[in-house]
Amino acid sequence: MASPRIATPMRGVSYQLNRLSLRRDAASKSLSASLARSITTSTSSQAAVSSITTSADGFVPVTPFAEQSVLATIHKFPSLEPLRLQSYPSTYLNLPTRKDILHRAVVYEGDMTRLGTAHAKTRYEVRGSARKIRPQKGSGRARLGDRKSPMLRGGGVSHGPRHRDFSTELPKKVYDLAWRTALSYRWRKGELIIVDNAIELESPSQRLLNHIFELHERERGKGRSLLVTSQNRPLLEQALDKMDRRRQALTWDLVDVKDLLELSRVIIERQALWNIFASHRSDLISSGVSDLGHRPKLPATYDFIAGWPQFRALATAAPAEREAVRAQAYESTAFQRWQHAESLPESDPHKLNLTISAFELLAEAKDLRRAQLPTPQSLQAAVEKAEAITAELSGSNPSSDQAYIDVAEAQLALDQRNLDDYELQAQAAEHRRDAFRFRGEEEQAVEQEQIAGDIRTDVDMAEEQLLKTKVDLARYRYDLAASIEKDGAEAKKYVAEIAELEGQLEKISDRNVDAQLAAEEIEDVSAEEIKRLEAEAAEADKAAANKKA
Repeated sequence: MASPRIATPMRGVSYQLNRLSLRRDAASKSLSASLARSITTSTSSQAAVSSITTSADGFVPVTPFAEQSVLATIHKFPSLEPLRLQSYPSTYLNLPTRKDILHRAVVYEGDMTRLGTAHAKTRYEVRGSARKIRPQKGSGRARLGDRKSPMLRGGGVSHGPRHRDFSTELPKKVYDLAWRTALSYRWRKGELIIVDNAIELESPSQRLLNHIFELHERERGKGRSLLVTSQNRPLLEQALDKMDRRRQALTWDLVDVKDLLELSRVIIERQALWNIFASHRSDLISSGVSDLGHRPKLPATYDFIAGWPQFRALATAAPAEREAVRAQAYESTAFQRWQHAESLPESDPHKLNLTISAFELLAEAKDLRRAQLPTPQSLQAAVEKAEAITAELSGSNPSSDQAYIDVAEAQLALDQRNLDDYELQAQAAEHRRDAFRFRGEEEQAVEQEQIAGDIRTDVDMAEEQLLKTKVDLARYRYDLAASIEKDGAEAKKYVAEIAELEGQLEKISDRNVDAQLAAEEIEDVSAEEIKRLEAEAAEADKAAANKKA
């Protein structure tokens, strides 16, 4: 009864040996003897000399595919230098290539993008008369209906294209599997480059981006790269627009399976890859295998550079609004660089560069604000127009008082503009003076100091003129209020305002007089010094001539 039980395993072993191309007589006698022995609970006498052991001590269990993981290299953009290794589940990044699933996904996406807007009008939609063209019988010609017949030129179209929806259906689990299959295919071929930082440029420069692409081609082979980001990268998009490559950089929610398979390689942010995996794992969630870990944090790109956020906001602003916010962006950047420079030690070489840059940006910001001021010609034209209206009116009626007020208000706007212009010029010269001094260019610093001093004198004069105009305006308003009101309650307010303005005007006038006297004394001293130096030079020349004689 033992032989029938042994026959089945013997036939199986013979089949396996035949598959391995081994002759049956090549098997050792010990092997055939061990296989031919009866199955009993006792130990065989030939077990010690057999070459095949039946022990399970060396058994290595196979890890289920759902529990396996693969290592992916994390790179740094734009150099693509490797930083570290990161583990990903095999169900996300090591799936076998299924061309049938990828084909179904690409067809599904293509059908979804078809518009289906082709539409031809039938005879019931074409405009025209419904009168029958000719009689049904008797003409000897074919019967016809009205002018809208499909058989006539200008009539409707028979069986033409109509509005339709070309989209097809695909199970979500199959589509999600296609996403991870495409990424696994790219990773297995070494064409999926995961970067740790944001795929963004320092500036929207076409030349800079072209150099980056040339570096990628030298390192990774020729061909274009698909850049997948976790959010919008405006500077990168502007550079790509200049190169006419608008579809080469996409956010993770705008990418499809066809995009992942189309270009030569895929450069994707680590956060964007996590978002794709988290959005396309419905088949894993239903099977209970969906461990993806926490969402990674995106390291800062150029935020560590003082003023780069302001530059990015300025570069991405609308062209019509860019010049309006440029001065504010420069001032904010200068303030941040100044603060950063103050926090650095004296031995840091970046401290001096940041300080110089801060002063230069402040000077440029003042020049930009000067350009935004209204032109003096327009304000002067407003003053002349108000004076012409005042000349036409005569008498002490309220209309003439209001005309004087209009003239004073127009003059006040002109004086305020002149004061702001001088103030901005003086500040720009002072900032340039400080920048030259930090550079060590003392001659240019002294020159800017003299320019700033001269403009400060104009500032004082413009401030005095502005206060005079304010006093005149307050008086005109007092006269108008006194002529209209009986109790004069409103006029009393203008009396207090006039007194305060006159006090300020007196202080400024005294200060300007003192400054003018000091300047005259300096000019006198300078003139005397020049005369003394000229006399000394003349005496030296005379002595040299006598010595030569």
